[in-house]
Amino acid sequence: MSDQPLIDVSEADWLIIRNILRAHVPDCTVWAFGSRATGRAKQYSDLDLAISGNKPFGLDLAAQLAEAFAESDLPYKVDIVDWTTASEVFRKVIERDRVIVQSEYSSDARMMGA
Repeated sequence: MSDQPLIDVSEADWLIIRNILRAHVPDCTVWAFGSRATGRAKQYSDLDLAISGNKPFGLDLAAQLAEAFAESDLPYKVDIVDWTTASEVFRKVIERDRVIVQSEYSSDARMMGA
């Protein structure tokens, strides 16, 4: 059974995305939004992700995520939004069509190889 969310990415791309998120933001909730969440994506449309944690994730983590996605084999750009610092107006835009990509990923699940 696949854990791939209902977003417009291939299974191979999903595995890359999932592994990067688990490596860098395992304890955060992540939503996809935009054209890949609504099914209106074109072949090279970017993937928009909103990440929600207990606190803003800072420039170091933002740079690590950007680098991990840029150096991956994904054929499109991934844009990251920090939910904790997004404006209320932008949050409403995201909430309209967001799709859960990752729930808080517990350390117990990591230890079990989930």
